[in-house]
Amino acid sequence: MRFLVRISTVLTLLLLSLLTACSSPPKVVQAPSKAAADATLRMAQNLEQKHRLLDSRQTYQSALGQYRSFADLRGELYCLAGLARVAYMQGDMAEYDRHYEALKYLDTRADQAGFYVRLLLDIFRMQKEQRYDEIQALAKDSYDYPLPIRIQILTHRLQADSYLEPGLDSSSFADLERLSKSYRRQIKKDFTADSSVLTSALYAMGYHLFVKSDYYGARGYIDEVVRLDALYEDYPALGYAHWLRARIHEGNKDHRQATTDYICARKIFTHFENSEMLARTDAALRRLEGERP
Repeated sequence: MRFLVRISTVLTLLLLSLLTACSSPPKVVQAPSKAAADATLRMAQNLEQKHRLLDSRQTYQSALGQYRSFADLRGELYCLAGLARVAYMQGDMAEYDRHYEALKYLDTRADQAGFYVRLLLDIFRMQKEQRYDEIQALAKDSYDYPLPIRIQILTHRLQADSYLEPGLDSSSFADLERLSKSYRRQIKKDFTADSSVLTSALYAMGYHLFVKSDYYGARGYIDEVVRLDALYEDYPALGYAHWLRARIHEGNKDHRQATTDYICARKIFTHFENSEMLARTDAALRRLEGERP
């Protein structure tokens, strides 16, 4: 009996020592306040991506206050850029200008992030206003930029090339394809990576091949975009992916599949009140109906 008590006591002490070792505080690699602000920023970006603009604006403002509390200029820059984008999409140009001027004031006082955050914001507005010649002049890749920034710049450049010089090769295509492969591996390991960076690049490459009449190559990229947009719930972008895949099917004279994708695109554009794309989709469906034997 004493032997059993002794063994029990030894085991209890051993268990306590293991628990003590396991319960020792983990090594802190990032301040909790910084981690919380980063998480809030990611949430704001995700809400913006889903076109929940009011919620996104409020979440950006929350993240902005958190970053300012410990003077994180880079985080503040990302929040100001997000607030400017949301204001632009809401049609509030006075609010856009206010955030843009605040960002411009900071970008010369922060690190290199100040330059490329404002660069991407400028390109965002040019893209919305279809100023593709200006994008061609401004969107210059640099080895000094982080991988996601390089991909976004090359994506915009390739889109501009495709619109201005349809059917011609673009030097941006090979670089974007190579960097996208690296980012695809990163997404599999890092759950915080922004999937829309990859899907936008794939869409741009698919569209570039589409305007070159390489429908088989374009279909491969856009099929992946459809899958990833659905997986990551980027439904506003999914509408565009279905729309482009419908156009690819039309190029292949597969009107049945084209109609299916146009109908999917129409449902999404209707939900998000995208009147411009809804009109284009309705016109395409009427055209297909007229071509039906």
